[in-house]
Amino acid sequence: MREFWKLTLTAVLTTAALTACGSQEPPAADPATSTSVAVQIPAPPQVTIAAPTDSDSDDAGSATQAPQATESKPTAADPANNTAPITPVDPATYSVPDNQVAWKSPSGNVYCKIGSGPFSSGCQAADAPVPAGAEADCAPNTTFTVDMLSKGFYLDPGHVTPTCFNQGVFGAEGQKVLGYNTSITFNGFTCFSRVEAMICDAGGGHGFVLSMQQATSN
Repeated sequence: MREFWKLTLTAVLTTAALTACGSQEPPAADPATSTSVAVQIPAPPQVTIAAPTDSDSDDAGSATQAPQATESKPTAADPANNTAPITPVDPATYSVPDNQVAWKSPSGNVYCKIGSGPFSSGCQAADAPVPAGAEADCAPNTTFTVDMLSKGFYLDPGHVTPTCFNQGVFGAEGQKVLGYNTSITFNGFTCFSRVEAMICDAGGGHGFVLSMQQATSN
């Protein structure tokens, strides 16, 4: 699988594209409780997302590519270079039952949870492409069409599993919004909320980018 982003301790997130999330709500899941505060917050991974283009421009928006460093400065007219600083949040304020933390994107499209057991951590989006590698899980059947399934990823230490969901696996009662340009770290995972996408780091150079426009991992 192509590498779509990489984590660097000193780099700032370089992204392209406009908004990351739609407005659909996932199915309900389970309620809330407490957690511990993260000690070290890494820098957000660099990721390139398909950039919007002007209707008069000769260039069409390019597809997602491997991350590239850039020196360009962001401007109101150039949303492709988002270098806004990331502010870490206290994970204890996002706690849900069973020593987990949970949050959703400001638009309500992406829902995430980090737990302490297998298949307890990850994100799902009501509106997103089928992730590469999840075609079998996302195949339509007599009960669900592809559009009815949410798409996303499980997080494990140093590993990401793309999949589809027929229920709100990462939903929680009273789930709070993780504002744009903030990050949350818990149990060795860090996720970054950007306008362009939810970006999560599984460690070991692995992670994923999830938005309405893309669902990519390495």
